[in-house]
Amino acid sequence: MLKAVVFDMDETLLDINLSAFIAIYAHDYANLLARIGRGNALSAAARLGGALFDLNANRRAGTDNRTNGAFFREAIERRCGVKLDDPVVADAFTCYERDILPRKNDGIIDAHPREGALEALDVVFAHGLRCALLTNPSFTKACIECRMSWGGLTDVPFERITHMDNSTRCKPDPTYYLENLQIMGLEPHEVLMVGNDPRRDFPTPGCGIQTAYVGRGKPARALWSGSMLEFAQNFDRIEELFEDRARKIG
Repeated sequence: MLKAVVFDMDETLLDINLSAFIAIYAHDYANLLARIGRGNALSAAARLGGALFDLNANRRAGTDNRTNGAFFREAIERRCGVKLDDPVVADAFTCYERDILPRKNDGIIDAHPREGALEALDVVFAHGLRCALLTNPSFTKACIECRMSWGGLTDVPFERITHMDNSTRCKPDPTYYLENLQIMGLEPHEVLMVGNDPRRDFPTPGCGIQTAYVGRGKPARALWSGSMLEFAQNFDRIEELFEDRARKIG
């Protein structure tokens, strides 16, 4: 039985030029690293890029159960010589993410609520289902909350919001999905994932979570495909499809 619907954020609930956002965020982050470490900004950018690549590619041993945040901070210290755990350094980055980053939403990033997103959330809650925001946890909580504010999601009562300090893997590693569902007390077959990214929003390898796809195209693995507005308008049918497939799998 369907018990919870979990949503991706970027290009799912939030319309955003994600490439532009990441480019601006990484540029500013690298400049801060260079200033603090008294190094070259271009070198800091390259080393930051390497750390982020390793994080998002889950390049670590299977027995490494550090949070993504701990993994990333160790990588930055090793690559850049900057201790992000130092309170003074941490304050500098927190200040940037809390006070400066929210003002970066210009005509290039152009972040705003996706059409149908708030309607979809309303439908899910109206059906008495549990709801979480399972956005890729390669950013800090503050950075994710910044983008949530751009999408009008700040006051949505998500049961859980993933970020780099409460998850140990990134999408599409099934460990990411399973560990967060376990914390919520849910089994994979009780959950519908809603996302737009065919590479990340389908756990790989599969772990029993069904996915409604709101991106471009119609991936074969998707339970249902369409726009976010269509998701809201057709949720009763989507729930029927979920239960039908669950019975066949079970």
